[in-house]
Amino acid sequence: MPGPVPSSQSPAPEYNPIALEDVLHFLKTNYTALAVGAVIIVLVAAGLTTYFMQQRRNAERASQMLLVAQSPKQWEELLKQYPDAKVAPIALLALASSQYGVGAYDQAFATYGRFLEKYPKHGMALVAELGKIQCQEGRGEIEMAFNGYALFGGMHPDHFLVPQALFGQARCLQIMRRYPEAKVIYEDFIAAHPKSEWVPQAEFALRYLDRDIRAQRPVAVTKAPTSQP
Repeated sequence: MPGPVPSSQSPAPEYNPIALEDVLHFLKTNYTALAVGAVIIVLVAAGLTTYFMQQRRNAERASQMLLVAQSPKQWEELLKQYPDAKVAPIALLALASSQYGVGAYDQAFATYGRFLEKYPKHGMALVAELGKIQCQEGRGEIEMAFNGYALFGGMHPDHFLVPQALFGQARCLQIMRRYPEAKVIYEDFIAAHPKSEWVPQAEFALRYLDRDIRAQRPVAVTKAPTSQP
């Protein structure tokens, strides 16, 4: 991921470079929760806090908003009041994440798209790309989401969210009842990365998948032909 460009040589970047670099390093080494939402919340907390410490006259009011902002309406209000903040892109991601969290997949998809249109070279652009794919999964566009996850992993093999793309593929396969293929994804990941922070999530998903497989077996029996030759 590109680092900040010195201000003496070019214009200041459109996001907070200090907070972003440090927080991304933390996320890459410690991140174990669901991808998009957790990433965004940590970045918002770091970025907005830094920005508003620099803007002391707004610090008290903005800090209050930051502490309570959870719903889409609250994030929209924050963006409305501070549209030119250096971390406005991160707040826009937070809005998309909160929309996704309440099941407003169409709105979240549009907000992620808006982010990518406005900030295509932002350090968190790939988070928005993955967010759009998750929205497709949420909307029930399973085949499209499966292809999107596969493309994301293929194009960005070293990105720290690639495990989430893999797990997204597995979820889609599970929904399509392609259970053996889904199981292979989880088992291969665990075997290849036994010390990864993502392993507990893969193990949990694998247990859930095994439950689905066991539940499917009686259904197959009841649907077997009952007529005799």
